[in-house]
Amino acid sequence: MTKSKDYLRQIGITEKQFALLLDKLEQEIKHELQINKMKNRGVSSKTMTTDLRLLLTLNYLRHYPTFSSLGTMFRISESYANKIFHKTVDYLLKFIRPKKTNELSLDDVCTVVIDVAEQEIERPVKKQKSYYSGKKNDIL
Repeated sequence: MTKSKDYLRQIGITEKQFALLLDKLEQEIKHELQINKMKNRGVSSKTMTTDLRLLLTLNYLRHYPTFSSLGTMFRISESYANKIFHKTVDYLLKFIRPKKTNELSLDDVCTVVIDVAEQEIERPVKKQKSYYSGKKNDIL
């Protein structure tokens, strides 16, 4: 397999699309820092560059791993992986416009199946009193 196919399979976009997103993300972060200079204070993270932050975010959106496993993959803590993901998504939503409709059209849904059947829970035969008070009787 070629590198670009692996790239597409792992994060869901091509290398060219990743580069475009990265460029727009860096511009958005730079613009945000120019507007709010207080966001630029503190120690900068040399380990998590913007491309790694975007890669972490896209990896999460593609595979939905836990933040603990993301932290392990990128050699950061679980809470820092969570923080990076949410900050990066906020930046991405500023220039990627998702659909604003909350309604489902009939074209989007072919069939909806809802299972609402109740499942009876088996009760122990011996020493039932310690598990089941008998207050809720089975009505059938």
